[in-house]
Amino acid sequence: MPLNKKLLGSSASVWMILGMAVIMTLVVVGLAVFNYNREVRYMEKVLGEKGEALIRSFEAGARAGMMGSYGAQDRLQALIDATAELPDIRFILLTDRNGRIIAHSDSAKIGDVFLGPDRIKALAPDKEAHWVIVKDGAGAGSFVVYKEFVAQGRGGYGRMREMMGRMMAPPSQGRAGDPHRGMMGGGGSGKSLERPLIFIGLDIEPFVEARRADIRVMVMTSAVLLLVGLGCMISLFWVQAYHKSRRQLKDSQIVASEIVAHLPVGLVVAGPDGVVTHINGDAVSLLDAGADEALNRPVDELLPPAIVELASVSAETGHPVTRELLVTVRGREFPANVGVAPVVSDDGFSLGTIFILSDLTEIHRLQADAKQREKMAAIGNLAAGIAHEVRNPLSSIKGYATYFAGLFEEGSENRKAATVMIAETERLNRVISELLDLSRPSEIKPREADMAVVLDTVSRLLRQDAADRNVAVSIDIEPGLSSVELDPDRMVQALLNIGINGIQAMEAGGRLVLRAQRSGPDLVIEVQDTGQGIAEENLATVFDPYFTTKSQGTGLGLAVVRKIVEEHGGSVAVASAAGKGTTFTLSIPQPA
Repeated sequence: MPLNKKLLGSSASVWMILGMAVIMTLVVVGLAVFNYNREVRYMEKVLGEKGEALIRSFEAGARAGMMGSYGAQDRLQALIDATAELPDIRFILLTDRNGRIIAHSDSAKIGDVFLGPDRIKALAPDKEAHWVIVKDGAGAGSFVVYKEFVAQGRGGYGRMREMMGRMMAPPSQGRAGDPHRGMMGGGGSGKSLERPLIFIGLDIEPFVEARRADIRVMVMTSAVLLLVGLGCMISLFWVQAYHKSRRQLKDSQIVASEIVAHLPVGLVVAGPDGVVTHINGDAVSLLDAGADEALNRPVDELLPPAIVELASVSAETGHPVTRELLVTVRGREFPANVGVAPVVSDDGFSLGTIFILSDLTEIHRLQADAKQREKMAAIGNLAAGIAHEVRNPLSSIKGYATYFAGLFEEGSENRKAATVMIAETERLNRVISELLDLSRPSEIKPREADMAVVLDTVSRLLRQDAADRNVAVSIDIEPGLSSVELDPDRMVQALLNIGINGIQAMEAGGRLVLRAQRSGPDLVIEVQDTGQGIAEENLATVFDPYFTTKSQGTGLGLAVVRKIVEEHGGSVAVASAAGKGTTFTLSIPQPA
């Protein structure tokens, strides 16, 4: 089983199980090490106390045996031999500060070096008992308790020092007047010999064997605890996995039902017997059938023949099939994208068929609009080229018309004809200018501008046309709204186009309102008139180039407005009611 798989369907991966097993192992090992160290400390304490008690007993025996100086050396050796015969004692010995053996339970080793001077110095013996483990040549170990050999009591200590001095002196020394005699005290110089050291070696093999047995028991116990703990942990995961699987199954059923019900496409599911088992709302709408009516109904009675035929193709090939079909449902014909897929179990048994239906009517409309816009763009580019070529001779015509108008008398027919020629030339020039504005890319230069100044400029430019038609122009600016980010020149042009259309729509007079306010992060500008309004069927096309309801209009003004607003990163919308007026809303995003 790969390590990234779940353990028998549980929510725990093998990595999690291994991690928890490692943690549990570390805990068990930690407890085992703690118990082991505790046993070691207990053994050291027992052996240390035993060794110290033997040393104290030996010192007391030595004092008692040295009450008389005659034969003290022999009595000391006899005491060593007798004490060494006790159970678990491997040796008893006394050394000087250089490690030379003065007395030993094995008399043959007297005079040998037990430990070197450096080792003796490192052990730092004093009046208190200490311990150390010493390995012999065979690899066996002894638990050695050591301290300074102290013999106290009335007179006993002095005699012991003399005896020890004789034991430590070479055979040629120790006589009266000998220079070494004063090293143990008792004479002449007053200086005292350094106390000898006593070492008692205890056999640690019984304790080691007991410790081995404890370790074996501890290992077995730890292994059992670890296995039981892992078993309980895995069982807990399995129980959790069981409950989680049941919960997930229920949740999956709910999610599947919600997905089927709220898919943005029509979904129909048929069982292996060809009977509808599931159908969502979009499919009910597309097929114009009620949900209760569609369920448990043969699929060939519910779906159009073209879709049923596609299901046959999918069943023969065993693969999903997707095609665009012209579907007819109860006399309504519409293009649809139809997908049919067989549902097969892991064992290869058929579980049914899934039908996915999408209405392409809106998509086809958008595609048609896109093609129309591409066509209009090409026409616009062509018109821009023609306008550019027409503008130069148009200027010459206007110049000559103005010249001829000046040759005729005021009020004459020739003067009127020349004036009409000039007016028509100017109108044609305006059309050409609007064509150029629509076709060529314009450069927007947003900068910090005062909205009050922008609206006041538009109001002043509209004042004469408004006065001619008895239209009142008013400005409504949100308090505190002054500095905004936009191209004021281009925005004046856009608002002026909308304002002129609004004034022309109020033939009997009315009111034109220029309004500006904040709405979230956007600057919202509204131009509202009380004119005759726009027919509902024309609202979707008012921004298209060359669309106009005016006999003298070019249909380019609002197209330019939309272009300017979109170049600012904003959007423009229109709302109108016939006979009540029209409101254009421009939304311009502002920097945070």
